[in-house]
Amino acid sequence: MEDSLHHLQQLLQAKTISYLDRSRIDFKEYDKFIECVKEFYPTLLKKSEFKCVEGYSLLFMIKGTTDKDPVGFMGHYDVVPVNEEGWKVDPFSGEITDGYIYGRGTLDMKGHVVALLEAIESLLKEGIEFERDVYIMLGHNEETGSALPDSGARKIMEMLRDEGKHFYCVVDEGGAFIKGDAMGVNGIIGLVGVAEKGYCDIELSATQEGGHASTPPKTSALYEVTQAASLMESNKFKADYNEATIAMFDALQPYMKQPLKFLFSYRNVFKPIIINALVKSPETAATVRTTSVMTMASGSKAPNVLAQEAKVNINCRLVPGDTVEQLVARIKSRVKPNIKIKAINGNDPTTISPNTHPAYKSIHMAVRAVYPECLTVAPYLMVAATDSRLYHPISDGVYRVQPFMSMLEDRSTVHADNERISLDSFYKGIEFFKQCIHNIANQ
Repeated sequence: MEDSLHHLQQLLQAKTISYLDRSRIDFKEYDKFIECVKEFYPTLLKKSEFKCVEGYSLLFMIKGTTDKDPVGFMGHYDVVPVNEEGWKVDPFSGEITDGYIYGRGTLDMKGHVVALLEAIESLLKEGIEFERDVYIMLGHNEETGSALPDSGARKIMEMLRDEGKHFYCVVDEGGAFIKGDAMGVNGIIGLVGVAEKGYCDIELSATQEGGHASTPPKTSALYEVTQAASLMESNKFKADYNEATIAMFDALQPYMKQPLKFLFSYRNVFKPIIINALVKSPETAATVRTTSVMTMASGSKAPNVLAQEAKVNINCRLVPGDTVEQLVARIKSRVKPNIKIKAINGNDPTTISPNTHPAYKSIHMAVRAVYPECLTVAPYLMVAATDSRLYHPISDGVYRVQPFMSMLEDRSTVHADNERISLDSFYKGIEFFKQCIHNIANQ
């Protein structure tokens, strides 16, 4: 256990910060991370075929004893930048205080990656063999998006796809532990992501001649685009059930208290009541509707100059059943003809992996075994994006898990100040992955 904690500390100290502007990335820190992985996990390195993809993404393949479809366990080791002034410790120190280890990446997601590597190293040291080939796939630039041409995760997927690989299942980051109160469940729920919402940035723009701000037109270009964007927020898209939320309802209904248990037993009859309750909370609303929110705006470059071109970015997340094409059409129907609409980085929602898959059941059992305080496990719709969305076309089941119970209290530190993970959760995360790898790879 002490070795695994030391390994996490050392890997947290590698400043693998990812930037869209690749010239800002210090790839020497990435090299440091890779060399540490090679040093800390010699059995994995010895018993696998290893290669670097796109320079810095890591791919390990442990050969199985059969020709069954392989299994994949994913992660990424790049992290987002930090605001050091807000931290009470050095964000790249891996300092241990009061039963927690602090550092950028402890939760997103070097803690996950190290728990995974410790688990596979331990199993291999024990002489465990797997029926299926086991792939460990660690991306180096997930934080800047899998849609980019140099995405390490995308390059790995394309290479494996071109080799004709079809995966039995893929497991990545993205699950959650939540308190069940909002769903009428008296206890902690473990959520396993079975799908991801689609993603699209919509740029709204308007142009005018510009000029001096002392003689403004009836309405400015910036006013026009902000009014158009405001329509999206003041008139939310329609909320409804989707297959992922229905699967979650079905899993949780036996554990619900009355009257919710009764309402969800007849969810179609009481749909208006249920939907109205769900949309009152931002977290549950995001699982039943396509969302849109203004994130960026630009106008002129001086306070006394009218904008010749004004832009507002709307970040949209699409529920299953919706498409980018349909989204753009709806927005066009709402805004004035002078507003230009441009879809950027658009991708549709993923397919929904079944919660009847044996791999999902193994994940369920591992969560309950490692965290008996978790009342039950349920499938859910991921509202954020991960690299695992790339694998839906070549896998029967793509699942997103959260192996650390301390995330329940420390979720707000992800991408924020004083990111941390409890030592107890870290150790239990290793055990979680040992059970998952062993059971899924031998199905």
